[in-house]
Amino acid sequence: MSEFNIAQCLMNQGNHSTDEMQELMHKAEEDEAALARLVTDDVEIDPRPVRTAVERAAGGAWGEELEMYSDYMELFLDSMNKFMHTEAVVSPVLAEASVEGEARASSQRIGGDVSLVTGLVASDPVFLELARRYSEEDLAEIDELAVDSLEEFLNVINGIFTIDLARKKVDAELGLPRSGENVQPHSSRQLCLRIYTAFGSFRVVLAVDEFI
Repeated sequence: MSEFNIAQCLMNQGNHSTDEMQELMHKAEEDEAALARLVTDDVEIDPRPVRTAVERAAGGAWGEELEMYSDYMELFLDSMNKFMHTEAVVSPVLAEASVEGEARASSQRIGGDVSLVTGLVASDPVFLELARRYSEEDLAEIDELAVDSLEEFLNVINGIFTIDLARKKVDAELGLPRSGENVQPHSSRQLCLRIYTAFGSFRVVLAVDEFI
């Protein structure tokens, strides 16, 4: 099992607070074995812990979209680890759609045989740190490069996702990414998920139409 999956298993187990989880993920960035040392007989080894967390957050709702949302979130968190070199977990508790202080957003639509809009909403400091990690640039403020970086991050993930859909004989095409400020997402079949990292948290929004 990867360190990434261990973090999600620990999150799902519920024995650590969110603050403790963020501290553990911070330690894991400095010491790759830090999370593995926490695995005991009391920790449930789930082969697909991200899917478990998404299903728990959904609480039996979102019907036919839930499988696609779960597939996407497995890819999203894997991409956080691969492209941003950070540990990240999804909370098994549904996130609020509107959060004071979190209003910087980027999104992208996937159309064709499916209708899926994916995106993230974050506070300015977390948005900037995400952009820094993806671009590998020492960004001092949220400028055009920072916004472009997170739009490109979504574009890369969604490009991979459309390839996965094509393998299932599902035609899908990408729309242009969008970004905005003062965004409080409200969309059809919208699922908001809280993502925790070593440097803060943000929301991933999944829906069937645009929320920016």
